Amino acid sequence: MSGNGLLLLGVAALAIYLGVHWERARRATSDLRLVRERVGTLRQVVVRERGHVAVVWAAAALALFLLVRYG
Repeated sequence: MSGNGLLLLGVAALAIYLGVHWERARRATSDLRLVRERVGTLRQVVVRERGHVAVVWAAAALALFLLVRYG
């Protein structure tokens, strides 16, 4: 095989390697967007659940206070 043939094979191998790497990077970027959206949704759920817990604690504290005060 001549030098030009080896050079062409090398360039083809490099193009394939870079193409695979580029595709992985593109997929990772799109996956990162989905993960960020999912994390944002989970954060909203956590905030909502913490709010519910705070309301339950406040109601329980008020009930306990009223029970001790007037019971």
